[in-house]
Amino acid sequence: MPRIVLLKEGQAVPYQLTTFPVRFGRHPDCTVQLDSNMVSRFHAQLIQKAGQILVEDLDSGNGSFLNGKQLAASTPVALKDGDRIKLGPIKFRFEDDASDSAVVATGTVLGLELNDEDSSSTIMGSAAAGGYGLLDVRPEDKLKGILKINKTLAGTVEVRNISPKILEALFEIFPQADRGSILIRDTPTTPLRPVAQKLRDLNSDESVRLSRTILDRVLEDKAGILSADAASDSRFSASESISSLTIHSMMCVPMLDHKEIPFGVINLDTQNPMKRFTDDDLQLLLAVASQAANAYENARLLVTYLQKEKQDKEMSIAMGVQRALLPEKLPQVDGYHFFASYDAAQAVGGDYFDCFMINKDLVCVSFGDVAGKGVPGALIMSRMASVVQNTMSFTSDVSVAIQSINDHMCHSMVEGRFVTYILGVIDLRTNIITLVNAGHMSPVIKKEDGSIEEISDSAIGIPVGIISGYPYEVVERQIDPGDIFTLITDGVDEAMDPDGNLYSKDRVIEFIRNGSTNPDELGKDMLADVRAHANGRDQNDDITIMVFGRTK
Repeated sequence: MPRIVLLKEGQAVPYQLTTFPVRFGRHPDCTVQLDSNMVSRFHAQLIQKAGQILVEDLDSGNGSFLNGKQLAASTPVALKDGDRIKLGPIKFRFEDDASDSAVVATGTVLGLELNDEDSSSTIMGSAAAGGYGLLDVRPEDKLKGILKINKTLAGTVEVRNISPKILEALFEIFPQADRGSILIRDTPTTPLRPVAQKLRDLNSDESVRLSRTILDRVLEDKAGILSADAASDSRFSASESISSLTIHSMMCVPMLDHKEIPFGVINLDTQNPMKRFTDDDLQLLLAVASQAANAYENARLLVTYLQKEKQDKEMSIAMGVQRALLPEKLPQVDGYHFFASYDAAQAVGGDYFDCFMINKDLVCVSFGDVAGKGVPGALIMSRMASVVQNTMSFTSDVSVAIQSINDHMCHSMVEGRFVTYILGVIDLRTNIITLVNAGHMSPVIKKEDGSIEEISDSAIGIPVGIISGYPYEVVERQIDPGDIFTLITDGVDEAMDPDGNLYSKDRVIEFIRNGSTNPDELGKDMLADVRAHANGRDQNDDITIMVFGRTK
């Protein structure tokens, strides 16, 4: 994506170019507002035409300059990658990713260039990184440098603010430095990207050009590199990228993370042949770079912590929202008792249940398990809850309702996500439950005499959200006095102990057979038994239990 980079006080501020025109000036309506009395209210603009980006002076008072040449007013000129724009005293650089030279690993970015060269003879000395270098080399200067970095970075918590401050401190520690830059890479496999640059001469807009050979060696060897008298030494005459720089001395050192893996480099150079860097300077820079790397690591850890804290707060809110989708209380009707419990494996989960009065004679029982847990499961669960409530407000016919629910969930359902689901309507006048099973494990029914029954597997259809218009089979069953229906999600029968043994469906049935005849007590006791089986092992899936039965 093309961008314009503001070069100010040795630092670079990029502006991505997404919409046009892009206007520059003092006026608040400008896209890039410039704070200078030498800039007109509407000074210049960038426009896009025929796939090209052009710069145009808007008849400004002090003129607009492209690569040192003044632009004619109202005459757009096409830009190419690396072009320099000057509006009054303010300088910009145009960068275009479409150009090969704009690639971070190979081109000009934020006023910095990487150059290929065949010779490694530019390297005059090196020193291994890690810790604070040789302790007997200028220990007082090292301590002062480390204290200077600590003082400069005190209170800095944003990663993007660290690099410019490091360079500020380094220019005080090394008064002979003319130019400095810091490059960072996000992962060990991604290329370096410039994050900060500083020039002692603020009127200079020269690019800082670095040797790829040196950068590669710094990263591979985890060593600091010193190049002295690079411009005047005859050995470098074949290396244009060095000899054309008039760099008389340069240092480049790595920054290592807590695993001793290099994640960035610091580069300083001087163009004064009388003030070249020494091996002791390299040792000092290594010590300062080690402290700078620690500052980066601490800032990154703080950012990670703050992000985690923010996520935890958001998840806490999401948990509250999801809990609000579940019923606060279950129906209180003569002759029946209802119980339900819900325990998510994470802050939010994909299990779902609902139980509510459709009217004074009909009770809706809705129970499901979304394929997946956590946030994805919770999002589908919330949609399922809404669809069921809306559908059952229009019809109490289970065969009609399941078709509508399935069709709604099939619409825009994420691939691989579905809901195993049971929908039932209890008629309190006839004590008949009309029930449909969409891919869920069958309800376990305990009779008054202690015998166990299940709905036939032949009546189980496919989960909701897979095939629109699927013909689900509806089952009717009489609820006799003493009958207790138990519905569970697979977080119950697949709960594991520390040795990996499952709670199992057989144990569920056996527990129901020997359990309480009170639905409330049976549900609570089952949950406690599952917890006892897990014996401290972390819950690996959402656990939801619903028990209801006829008491007379």
